[in-house]
Amino acid sequence: MIATTDLTGKGTKSRAVEARRELRRAHEAHVNFWHAAIASSFFVVVLGASLFLGAVMMVGAFRGWETSDLLTTDGRTGRIARPLSDGTFCHYMVFDNKTAMAVEDRVGRCDEGKPKPKLERPRTFSWGGR
Repeated sequence: MIATTDLTGKGTKSRAVEARRELRRAHEAHVNFWHAAIASSFFVVVLGASLFLGAVMMVGAFRGWETSDLLTTDGRTGRIARPLSDGTFCHYMVFDNKTAMAVEDRVGRCDEGKPKPKLERPRTFSWGGR
């Protein structure tokens, strides 16, 4: 005798609960997929933008080397040197007077353009002499 009766009477209820669980799991998997896709695309966009800007800066630097010699030959440039807060280093800027674009922008020692002072000999001790 084969008896397959549901003694608790919850056969249809458990199928409905299982169906809701499966639907909820599918929905959570769908939401998790889109969260991961959005986060990944954000990082891909940030990385791509930084690589693009780096490439633009490199190309601009290579092109800037060619035009800097032409600007300095006819006296169209100005130079500004400002000391930084430590007093040892200066901020040097060379700009084009006509377009007001910076041709060179760097930080260097403040005494790089000045001649070095001669070192004095250290005084030696002498007995009674001046």
